[in-house]
Amino acid sequence: MGARKRHRAVLSLRDRALAALAIGITVLAALGVFEAADARSLTDAEQTLATFRALEADSQALAAGMSLQDTGLATYVQALTLDPATLRGLGGRETLLADYQSGSGQVADGLVRIRQETRLLHLERQEQPVEAAARAWQAWAQGRRTTAEANAGRPADPALDAEGTALFVAFNAADQAFADQVRRATAQAAVVVDRQAARHNQIFYSGLGFEALVLLLLAIAVMRSVVGPLARLTRTAEELAAGLATEVPYSERQDEVGSLARALNAWQTSTADMVSVFERSPIGICRLSTGGVILEANPSFERMLGYSAAELDGRPYRDFTPEVGHYGELITGRRDRVAVETRYQRRDGSQFWGSLTVSPVHHADGAVDYFVAMIEDIDHRKRQEFDLLHRAAHDSLTGIPNRSLFDDRLDQAVRAARRRRGKLAVLAIDLDHFKPVNDELGHHAGDEVLRRLADRLRSALRESDTLARLGGDEFAVLLAEQDEAGAQATALKLLESVEEPFEIEGQLRPIGLSIGVAVFPADGRNPAELMLAADSAMYRAKRNGSGWAASQSVLRLA
Repeated sequence: MGARKRHRAVLSLRDRALAALAIGITVLAALGVFEAADARSLTDAEQTLATFRALEADSQALAAGMSLQDTGLATYVQALTLDPATLRGLGGRETLLADYQSGSGQVADGLVRIRQETRLLHLERQEQPVEAAARAWQAWAQGRRTTAEANAGRPADPALDAEGTALFVAFNAADQAFADQVRRATAQAAVVVDRQAARHNQIFYSGLGFEALVLLLLAIAVMRSVVGPLARLTRTAEELAAGLATEVPYSERQDEVGSLARALNAWQTSTADMVSVFERSPIGICRLSTGGVILEANPSFERMLGYSAAELDGRPYRDFTPEVGHYGELITGRRDRVAVETRYQRRDGSQFWGSLTVSPVHHADGAVDYFVAMIEDIDHRKRQEFDLLHRAAHDSLTGIPNRSLFDDRLDQAVRAARRRRGKLAVLAIDLDHFKPVNDELGHHAGDEVLRRLADRLRSALRESDTLARLGGDEFAVLLAEQDEAGAQATALKLLESVEEPFEIEGQLRPIGLSIGVAVFPADGRNPAELMLAADSAMYRAKRNGSGWAASQSVLRLA
């Protein structure tokens, strides 16, 4: 019998690519699942740590609120010994009760947050003594206020005051014990996070190294079977385009490379097909002279700009976009391609973003014959990018900068002032009488007040000043290149801008400002110190009811 001819199955490039892709995806998926599970553990640990830290901060805020309420109650009871005329001269009972009521609200809010956080951390039993002690003292404080008001002129009651002192001491003891537990738990959570992070990094970098190895092996395989032959065929195509007689390699291959080689043999007879591609391409394509004049444009390019082929023929490309500065580098060979994103102007005057790629086409002698420019309309994507950037740096309710953008500008302003040995001022602003608007009219009314207030504050500032909403009813102003006197004048202008009440749902609601002023470098040599000084001054203004207060540098000026 004659020897049988053995046939070897031909694996196409598509099959090879699918096999390589399957291997890569399998490896990456396995590593990804493992890393995702580990990342989830790390995320859970970080969330637990963040909750502990929030609980620690809220516990401190609760203690501060209790202290403020205790001080306010003592001041109010003492003031009730005064005669009515003197009491009215001090602003009346409502004014004297401000610290008491502010502390009461702070305590109520703190208890709500602490209850939520301890529920998440399963610490309800440990938190209950603190809440019980706080509520017991709150009940006593309300009774003490009622008793003092009923006995105005002689409100002293040593026995009742002793009971209140005992209740406050009991709260402090419960709060301190709970705070110690939270601090220990926070430290333990931080240790867990550090361990998880170290383990996650080890897993990540090990996986990254393994992925790199797999990709390297796949790349070598692709280079040998695809990239190398394609590079050879590319040179052959360039030679055919230049009119040179050359032999097309790889025609005997039965895969896609062989198909491409056989297609090159018929290239010169397929000019009509190339023209069809040019005419039907969904992206704009045009030929440009070395002087930047349009020689030919496809229909997509015409539609993008709103011109006919006759109107585009002979027009300088710079008439539609400013991005023409790289032609010289393309001509001299310093660059072989230009890819940029630039704006184009249509015939009707409107503009759009396009992704421009320009490549030179050379003569056989190497000189540039013309350029091929390809333009893809990316206007929708660019607008989405700009919108996302704006949202990330601006408050969604008022449209003014948020805390992130304010911190960035403050840091830059401090650096610039330090280099020039100049000055700048920071104003910390908190709203007065805003809470009743939310409580009585609803949050939609509060949001409307915040929007209108931001507009008024903006109108009282210079274009170079930065007004930001830090959160809730807290605002801040950065006054670049402004000294103590300018900061004081700006604070007064801001107070004047809100003198007129806000009309909300048919009601006139007065909104006041408590402004704290701090000036660089007298009140702080870095952003954190400046904001701390401005916050301290703002709280002093709120306590004094003066509208604004300043750190020591501005007070010396006054």
